[in-house]
Amino acid sequence: MRDLAFAAGPNFRWDASGYKGILIETLYRPTADKWEEANRMARGAIQYFSEQWFPYPYSHATTVEGPIEGMEYPMLTFVPNSPSREEQQWVLAHEFGHEWFPMVVGSNERLYPWMDEGFNTFIDLGNAAKYFAGSPYGDTIEVHPLHLYPDHAVPGAEQPIITKPTEVRDLFWDAYQKPALMMQELRYEVLGKERFDAAFRAYIRAWQFKHPTPSDFFRMIHDESGMDLDWFWRGWIYTTARLDQAIDSVSGGKVYLSNRGTMIMPAELGLTFEDGTQMTVRLPIEMWNLGSRFAYRVPGTKRVTRVELDPRKALPDIDRRNNIWPR
Repeated sequence: MRDLAFAAGPNFRWDASGYKGILIETLYRPTADKWEEANRMARGAIQYFSEQWFPYPYSHATTVEGPIEGMEYPMLTFVPNSPSREEQQWVLAHEFGHEWFPMVVGSNERLYPWMDEGFNTFIDLGNAAKYFAGSPYGDTIEVHPLHLYPDHAVPGAEQPIITKPTEVRDLFWDAYQKPALMMQELRYEVLGKERFDAAFRAYIRAWQFKHPTPSDFFRMIHDESGMDLDWFWRGWIYTTARLDQAIDSVSGGKVYLSNRGTMIMPAELGLTFEDGTQMTVRLPIEMWNLGSRFAYRVPGTKRVTRVELDPRKALPDIDRRNNIWPR
């Protein structure tokens, strides 16, 4: 254990349940109206993180209605009575997510908060989506960091994720939301869910109760995925690179693309043909190996009438006006 805390009160209500031999406890004052569901939220979080990423290693998991926004210790967290059910679940699960980062994987949260708060925020997204599945909140929470991008990734104001925390102006973005967005992009748009999940589980397993640095994380993901990701870390962690993929023109059965920003990412094209049929094409990162321009040759002889870059709007492209042809 890396830290120790306790709580005491004269009138706590105590709810308890179990998951695979783990005692899950919630303690709160009777006036905390959002805590009636807290034990179910706590059990759902411990179960999701255990089954998705790494088994919870301790004998019990206790959360207490506390006087602060949220704080974590091994086996014990403090969470306030929140204004809404969704926020209650998010904060409660987020504090329990810290049992994995940095309690199990002992990253240096003071020096590299993105490996602590960022990784935790990333795993929280999937947990919240599962807990509220079928609701508008649950079905959209995973894209929340992407929607925050325009307000926080401001040229001249944004700082690299690797910046010392004491010098960061927007810690909410640099430590929490941008690293979570980075991990989402790596999982869904670069490596693919299956390959990413296996690599991230291997990282947690290898560094349990040890103290990894960023280079340890980079090396582990590289070795497990088999993919050179230096370009990815450079764009997301060490710089404030921005993505601007564009369609320059379409002619002669070719789609002429350019990368007008300083960040590189794979590309996805949505093609519509004159007979109304459609096709989606995923282009790998290697398309940019020879420079910032690439010509994609459309297979077959059907005439293309419309092309859209990033049709799922999954990437943080800063100018979508040049993502559609014809303009």
